[in-house]
Amino acid sequence: MNEKKERLIKTSIRLFAKKGYASTTIQEIASECGISKGAFYLHFKSKEALLLSACEYYIGMSMKKMKQIEEDLAGQPPKDVLKKQISAQFEDFRDHKDFIVLLLTENIIPENQEVKQYFYKVTAETDKLYRNALLATYGKETENYLSDLSIMARGIVHSYMNVMVFNEEIKIDADNISEFIMERLDDLVQGLSRSSLNPLMPKDIYSLVPADKGQILQDIQKVKENSALPEDIIVSLDVIEEELSQEKPRKPIIKGLLSNLTGSDFEEVEKLRALISIFISI
Repeated sequence: MNEKKERLIKTSIRLFAKKGYASTTIQEIASECGISKGAFYLHFKSKEALLLSACEYYIGMSMKKMKQIEEDLAGQPPKDVLKKQISAQFEDFRDHKDFIVLLLTENIIPENQEVKQYFYKVTAETDKLYRNALLATYGKETENYLSDLSIMARGIVHSYMNVMVFNEEIKIDADNISEFIMERLDDLVQGLSRSSLNPLMPKDIYSLVPADKGQILQDIQKVKENSALPEDIIVSLDVIEEELSQEKPRKPIIKGLLSNLTGSDFEEVEKLRALISIFISI
């Protein structure tokens, strides 16, 4: 990546974090970099293209570091590798705070399929990395709950970052917080080993290909043809269908209704719930 393009990316992220993605104009980014608006378009065709390149730049660096740690510590106890990888994420938070702030405080994913697909791919890759690390650390007894454990582990990391975004006075050493989180993962694994409940998440959730809206609406109609479905599931599907039919579906409402489909005894309902969940998350 050339120096001018890198400067545009770093400047845009700083402005996005300060003013918000939607409120920041291309002219402001160009002016801050000391170039014309026309010169901006020599590097990026749109603000969305710039955002995608910024995500690829920062997230790519982070993913590369995570994989490098795995290579550098090959032969070391898997738990030490995972602990170092978690620590590295908090180091990235410290070094690239504007980008992390942007990800945590604003819904920056515009209605652009290319950007959506990139975030889906990154989420799937991050989940795979965590799954492999957790399985290597805790063994096959966690295999049935691996999806849930990965979600919880990533959720803990992101939640601590979120707190540190809104409470800048909190300063925690990356290695210390990593060690603390690893102990909490130990607790989670012990609890799951005693659990009599079935896993919430299917094993292949990120192997599901994101469906488009039209396909999901067709799938909802097909599932609703099952006369054995409970009334509460039918009502939830009706409202989800109505929301998805709108030009701008209200995602919080859909997310709330998806909880009504969790734990269903009907396989087609569970698969549909997973597909809808993926669709509204990307």
